[in-house]
Amino acid sequence: MKIVIGLLIALALMVGIILALPFLVDLNKYQDQYKPLLEDALNRKVQLKDIRLTIWPRIGARVADLVVLDDPAFDSSPFASLTSLDIGVKLMPLLSGKVEVEEITLRDPVITVIKNKSGVLNVSTIGRTGVELPKTPSRAPIPSTEGPLKILALLAVDRVSIAGGKLTYRDLSAPKPTEYILQDMELLLQSVRLGQSPSLHVGMLVQPLNLPVKLDGTFGPLKESKDIDAINLQLALGKTDFTITGKTAGQNASLSISAPVIHTADLPIDLPFQKPVDIKNLHITAQAQGQNLLLQNLSFQLFDGQVAAEGRVTSGSETPPFTGKITLQGMQLAPALNAMATTQVSISGTAGADLGVQGRGLSMPDLTKSLEGTGHVAVKDGKIEGVNLLQEAISILKVTGISLDNAKATVFSTIETDLAIKQGTIHVQRLLMDSHDFQATGGGTIGFDQTLNLAVSLNLSQDLSRKIAGSSPAANLAMKEGRLSLPLVITGTAQAPLYGLDMKGLTGRVQEQVQKKVEEAVGGLLKGTTKPEDLKQQGRDLLKGLLRH
Repeated sequence: MKIVIGLLIALALMVGIILALPFLVDLNKYQDQYKPLLEDALNRKVQLKDIRLTIWPRIGARVADLVVLDDPAFDSSPFASLTSLDIGVKLMPLLSGKVEVEEITLRDPVITVIKNKSGVLNVSTIGRTGVELPKTPSRAPIPSTEGPLKILALLAVDRVSIAGGKLTYRDLSAPKPTEYILQDMELLLQSVRLGQSPSLHVGMLVQPLNLPVKLDGTFGPLKESKDIDAINLQLALGKTDFTITGKTAGQNASLSISAPVIHTADLPIDLPFQKPVDIKNLHITAQAQGQNLLLQNLSFQLFDGQVAAEGRVTSGSETPPFTGKITLQGMQLAPALNAMATTQVSISGTAGADLGVQGRGLSMPDLTKSLEGTGHVAVKDGKIEGVNLLQEAISILKVTGISLDNAKATVFSTIETDLAIKQGTIHVQRLLMDSHDFQATGGGTIGFDQTLNLAVSLNLSQDLSRKIAGSSPAANLAMKEGRLSLPLVITGTAQAPLYGLDMKGLTGRVQEQVQKKVEEAVGGLLKGTTKPEDLKQQGRDLLKGLLRH
């Protein structure tokens, strides 16, 4: 009985000593030893209010009110702060003299990421001891040679979690500064050890978009370098799911992104659509090589057609240079144009295009100034709703008695043209339009502001030409080889086009007819087949033929 009582007393003393350890051992006096190590690893000044041993729920330490100050080049306020940082260690290895971290928990972190007016992020200098900020602006974070993930891997942590918290992203480089807040953050990293592939779970709500975001998957295995052999993630932006795979090697990375369907109404970015559309079978393959981003393949289905693109963007300036190639096949033009803009004139048909472009910057003012390119566009079996070119021609000639099947539409079998883009203007070259009753050729310009300046020669069929010529004296001026050829000028805007007759072109036609008749008359006089009095009569007949008087 005495032995049992002695053991119970000894056990009670041990429990008492263990429970008293957090009060007996003051870890704050060791701040001068471990705080410089933490500051050196983060390349940031660190403030600690209190640090104590913990017994429950596991043996470890708790750091209260941890504050990591920002880089002085960005801000004097904290970069990150925590209500508490809990570090738990495994008991059995500790009894044998080894420290193995089991769990790290960050409670209610508040983090502020800033992009300054030069386009440099404050996170770009984390873990970069002695490295100066770049003098040239950067559109992307500069990769760090060290970082928190490597530190965690060296510590061999079983579990890293974030409970609650908020991250604020503030962009001061934009003409109008913007701010996004990630709230209700949750993060769970498991098996953060060298040689293992950690599993990742991230959840948050993005404001002011009110967009829920979730990210799950694995990456690794972790190495002492930054190389990651395999990245396998599932990203959910609202109701849209993406599959992300890839790898990293030094300053380079390769990435593949796919999604079965994207509802544009659910995306947090502005796209050039006035109405929600569905983008199907999205596939992106890209590589990052230093500051060069290579878009090897971008493909998706849109408006029943296939879109494919490739290109290159080089970061490191406020207006990053880019090049690209775009191919469209089988796209239905009517729903595409209706989704992008509401105009009085719409075009239907099946469209295809090949376009190569280059420029600098991504904003509309930058693109207007720098975008250049060439390409070819073709539309098959379509209709121009809202305007009938034949009706416009008939109205200009003041023709009566000619009825058309559809006075408010132009039906065509083919529209083809070459394009050249420069300084905010699309140059339309070698335009060809084929229809049952006419063929149109010409060219001109279309501005990025949708202003029109086109010259089109409308060549009517012989049957329709005879009908119109019989009803309009003025139409005879435009007759050539039995066909009516009208030089039209189209101005105004794409929303409200204006049509007129090119009088210079028409005057040239009159001169051609007069010159031909004069040459025939002079030839007749020289050969003796035409008498002077006959020449007078031919002159009167010529005027009557031209003016129908």
